[in-house]
Amino acid sequence: MIEFLFSDGEEICLYSEGCVKKQRSKFIEKYKQSILDTERAKSWKHSGEGAQFRGDVHCGENGVNFASSINGIYPLEDNSVAYSFTINSTSGIYKAVLGDEKAPEIHIINSVDYNFSGGCANVGSNTLFCSLNRNMFNSDIAVFDLNTGDYKTVTEGDTLDCDPSVSPENGNIIYFTSRGAGRDEQGNFIKYSAAAICRLNLSELTVEEIAVSDKLNYMKPIEFGGRLYAITAPVKEKRPNPIIEILLIPFRIVQAIVNFINVFVTAFTGKSLASGGDNPAKGREYDSRKEYVKGNLINYEKELKKNKSKKDKDYGFIPQSWKLVEVASGDVIKSGVADFDILQDGTFIVTNGRRIFAVKDGKTTKLCNTEKCLTVACVHRSQTKTDLFDF
Repeated sequence: MIEFLFSDGEEICLYSEGCVKKQRSKFIEKYKQSILDTERAKSWKHSGEGAQFRGDVHCGENGVNFASSINGIYPLEDNSVAYSFTINSTSGIYKAVLGDEKAPEIHIINSVDYNFSGGCANVGSNTLFCSLNRNMFNSDIAVFDLNTGDYKTVTEGDTLDCDPSVSPENGNIIYFTSRGAGRDEQGNFIKYSAAAICRLNLSELTVEEIAVSDKLNYMKPIEFGGRLYAITAPVKEKRPNPIIEILLIPFRIVQAIVNFINVFVTAFTGKSLASGGDNPAKGREYDSRKEYVKGNLINYEKELKKNKSKKDKDYGFIPQSWKLVEVASGDVIKSGVADFDILQDGTFIVTNGRRIFAVKDGKTTKLCNTEKCLTVACVHRSQTKTDLFDF
């Protein structure tokens, strides 16, 4: 039976026996309600003649924006799940019971200083591994004791350390990707080095770089059956043909002028220049042209159009140059991969952002459609426990 968890925007989703069951984060819902209640309580200050005189008129709840997502899913025992999230400037990790809307969520951590994302849980020892973002450029690997809520950071430095996963053989072996932050003489950030796969031994407190390339970024390493798998992406994407770019300049100038006029007309009339056209800004909660995936900025609309033009009905918004591979051989399992995980029977669960697939023995089967899925998660259980908190 194929069963796994995934996130779809703000929803925790369980795929089981061909069906998808969705559940929203209680914390995110309460956070939004609290902000809206506060705005309503202050609404008298921003309405009426006094507010008009001061130029302090607000348009009700329409001015309240929420940038929120679930960016880590961690299957646990007893039909429960831990998840990490961000909403505006707050990030945290909570535990929830799947399928029970009345069961309270259990708080593990909240922070306005750090962001938590990615990783996996070792079910056997009730520990959770994730990325702890300290600032815009640096992140560490953190290990949580889900019984107590305590955590320890196990990497440090001027690096971006992401996507930890535990070895199925040894609960004290962690794989993750690391990028060094390049800086100028004044200490200003310039760019990252290529993402390398590292192996951390928690027992010996040693880190070993096991896969690195000048041409490829390695992302989300997972060990299974004695082999290591990861997503690879070119360090530098192929640049467009400069001759074609020059020939397109006049067309783009005209397009820019038309778009400017269209935005102007839409702003004042609520209607597009095109007869019967919809307002493109209506209902849009985020810039759909851009999406950060594993620290990489992707032009969402551009990649959607490019993949759609290849006559693939199950296209997504991830470049086809992003490939799920077996690291040692470089053998490609699937292209256009945003995230993946592996079931106990060796089935790869793969998402391209808009669809989720099962891949086994070279055969690909589409399981379901999504709106924006950047995280899939299967159960991880090591033969030996993670004993970091036993000392």
